Amino acid sequence: MKLITFQSLDALKSLINKGYLECNEKYIDVKKAGPTYQWVLEKMNQSLENKYKVKYPIWCWVKCYNNICPPKHKGEPVEGFDVKITFHKNKKDVFITDFRRYSFLLSNIYIPISLKDKEQFDNKLLSYNITSDDLKAFVRKDKFDSHRTDKAFLQICDEIRESFDKCITTNSDILQGCIWRINLEEIEKIEFLTDRNYRYGSLNYIRSNGKRMNWKKDFYKKLQ
Repeated sequence: MKLITFQSLDALKSLINKGYLECNEKYIDVKKAGPTYQWVLEKMNQSLENKYKVKYPIWCWVKCYNNICPPKHKGEPVEGFDVKITFHKNKKDVFITDFRRYSFLLSNIYIPISLKDKEQFDNKLLSYNITSDDLKAFVRKDKFDSHRTDKAFLQICDEIRESFDKCITTNSDILQGCIWRINLEEIEKIEFLTDRNYRYGSLNYIRSNGKRMNWKKDFYKKLQ
């Protein structure tokens, strides 16, 4: 399958020099992404062969509406997105998740299967007096110094974590992928992103209405 990843010039140099590219741990903000990455790593290691015992994945685009990756937009470029790499992988070597549902993981929010399911879980949160900030504090150690540790709260977090499996799907028009390694011979094309007036490879930009897309709300709209 054809995939696209956006990388830095340093990553490109490493790819050319070594003949392959793996994620450099020094670029991972573990305090910010730690709990979410742990879920990704756990699921990846369960479903994908990790032949070289790689610690962190490389992210790539699988599908974005009618293309593979987001179209470029006027605006500030994403820091570290210096090149666009188009490459090929066997589908069995790609951990694919729904882009919309992945946003739930970043805030520790339950992924419902229906609007009724959402309402029932929201009522459960109210009954335990659990707020969105309480939930976010559990996964965002970069923004919160501590989090609730009472039994009811931790049980709720376990339920939320179980719901994250709904993120693993190909049934979406926006899909992202994680892989352990890109080999030089798998690459179809490398494009240098020299026009710094554009934002490449990202859906998180300010729209014409002055706001960013709320992907969780967008997902709720699709529920019955």
